[in-house]
Order: sequence, then C-alpha cells, then structure tokens
Amino acid sequence: MAVIISRSVVILATPVDEHSPNAPLIGWRNLVTLGGITADHELTAFPASNLANPSTAARWQSDSIAVQYVTFDVTSPDPIDYVGIARHNLGSAGVNVSVEIPDEGSPGDWIEVFTPVVLAGDAPAILRFDPVFAAQVRLKLVPVATAPRIAVVYIGRLTRLQRGLQPGHVPLPFAASDDIVTGQAESGDYLGRIVTRQALATNAQIQFLNYDWFHANLADFVKAAREIPFFFAWMPADYPAEVGFAWVTGDIRPETSVLREGVVVGLNLQLSAVAL
Repeated sequence: MAVIISRSVVILATPVDEHSPNAPLIGWRNLVTLGGITADHELTAFPASNLANPSTAARWQSDSIAVQYVTFDVTSPDPIDYVGIARHNLGSAGVNVSVEIPDEGSPGDWIEVFTPVVLAGDAPAILRFDPVFAAQVRLKLVPVATAPRIAVVYIGRLTRLQRGLQPGHVPLPFAASDDIVTGQAESGDYLGRIVTRQALATNAQIQFLNYDWFHANLADFVKAAREIPFFFAWMPADYPAEVGFAWVTGDIRPETSVLREGVVVGLNLQLSAVAL
C-alpha cells in the first residue's frame, strides 16, 4: 500500500491539520466512466472497461509487454490531483508507471505530471501530483517481462481531513481480520492452519472538525461512502506505504458538540479493506 508523491510536490513541515502533508487523505471522487477508457492492449476476457468497476474481482489485463497506455476521459470543471490503483501486479512485475495529461499548447503531445516509478509492491497506491485541469489522463506502463493488470482506477481530487486521527487507530496493513481454522490432534499436536477468509478492518476516529468545514468538504463523502469504496491514507507523508482501498461497514453518524469556539463534529469510520 503506498502513496507515491510526484517530485514536483513540495512537502511542508507543519502540524497535522488540513495544510500538513500528514493530513489524512480520502480518495473518493472518481471521474473514471465506463465508456471513457481506452487501452492499447487488453485480453478479451479482461477489457479496460472493468477499470470503471470498483469491484476488485474484475480487472483489466494487457496481452502485451510492450510500452503501452491506458487513457481515461475525465472532463471536469474541478482540478484533479491523484490517480488511485488497486488490485494490480505493477510492483511484483516491475512495471514502470507514470501519469500524463494532454499538452494544451501543443496538440498531440502529453505532459508528465507524475514521474515514472516502480511500486514497492502490489498493494493499493495513490499517485499524487499538483492539481491540474485536464480532459484526459493516461497511465504510461513500461513492463519488463510480465503483462500488467489492474482492477480499479480512480481519478479525481483528494479530500484532506481537517484533523488527524484520534489515538487507537490501527493502520490498515496491520489490521488483519481473518477467519482461520486450526487443526489440533487429540494428543495436542499442532496439525496446521487454513485461512478461509482474509480481510482488513479498523476504525478511523476523527474529532473536532469545524461544522462549516464538514459541510463544505466532507458531507458529500459521507453520503457517497454508503455505496462506494475509497482510498484512505492515515499519515501519507511519514507512512506513505500504509494506505488501503476501503469501504465503510457501519453507519457514518456525524456527532456535533457546541464549544466556545463554535460547533464541531466527530466521526467514527468503521472500515474494511482489500487484504493486499
């Protein structure tokens, strides 16, 4: 799991608030659409249109190890600043990945907004770059010996939380919630174990959000999260590998308090996530 930051992004040493590089990130806005994806290569059974499906059980899979592009139409009045990918093989296959947008000043040319990188593993990743306006975004993939595959791609604008998480949060890579059957003989000997289900589960508790800030920045997420999964990074600057592609497993109920400073909101996100 990783947040990969473009070299053009400036990191500021500030406290954990919405202006800090360690402010928790939620990648839930997604401009990827079923009819807006084109891939240079694809297997018939695993078309690029699967990338618009948030299910990690479906996927796009290339049939080539040539340099290739997957292009997304993402016309939006708002800027974008991330590409999220989940359930892929880019790390283990050594695929070099970068992000490009069209050069408006030179039709036919593309500008690199995220420099090439080989991911450390196959866990969910957020590729971050400075906010840009673009009608299209494309992934440039440079394989080595194995054709690339990806199940989910999100493209949009990240939400930075106004406050950090409360103590007690279990980072998703360590939040195992597995079903395991252990064999034991009558003599007490250990016979082995079978994992029947692998999952990740944790809580992310957020307190003292300004109520007006909540309405402007998080209220739409609360509504959308009832139905869609999202990318979540709890401390993206200090722990960029600890990211998940998650979904809520309980109601999100903003609880308000009236303080001298004004009305504040607290949230408790009960999360499950893809095991990788």
